[in-house]
Amino acid sequence: MDDRLSTLAGMRILIAEDEFLLADDLAQFFASVGATVLGPASDVAEARVHLDHADAAVLDINLKDGTVFPIADELFLRGVPFVFFSGMDAGSVPERFRFVGSLPKPVSWTRVIEVLATEFGGAVQTEDPFSVSRQDMVVVLPKLRLSARLMLGDALAADRLVEKTLERAVSEFRARPHDVPTSKWLTHLMETTLADGGRNLMN
Repeated sequence: MDDRLSTLAGMRILIAEDEFLLADDLAQFFASVGATVLGPASDVAEARVHLDHADAAVLDINLKDGTVFPIADELFLRGVPFVFFSGMDAGSVPERFRFVGSLPKPVSWTRVIEVLATEFGGAVQTEDPFSVSRQDMVVVLPKLRLSARLMLGDALAADRLVEKTLERAVSEFRARPHDVPTSKWLTHLMETTLADGGRNLMN
């Protein structure tokens, strides 16, 4: 087994893919590295059944009953890492998901290893999960922005909320809890900032 996939052992990985052969290939691949496969789910309704149990997910964009984006939104709000698995170009992905990694069709297993090691590696707890140096802020900040947009619906207000959250994070950094990963701490700060400041964030 490639050492980069060692973190997948024991993880519960949701596969949402409506092409049987591809779904079966993915399921066998994850089983071979010690992961537990949820699904494969061929439609959004079936994928939703597994949301409470997923540690990570591989999502085809177009399923039998529609696009997978509602599942992606749910996974994001739950803090569950995921990648897209699609033959579609990047322009078909909504802007809020542009930070998400993707696997191309037809799949290259070398590429699978590279993407999964990057995207899912952070789902496994490390000895020091609250070290900022271990957080990829290029990923964390777009996720914060997405979360803010889901909370507010207005892009300008959402960006203002993220800005205020980061200002608060700088001032409260030394009081950061040592049992919470940075990404979750920032999300909590953003929720608190929204509650304290109300929804009038344009001022």
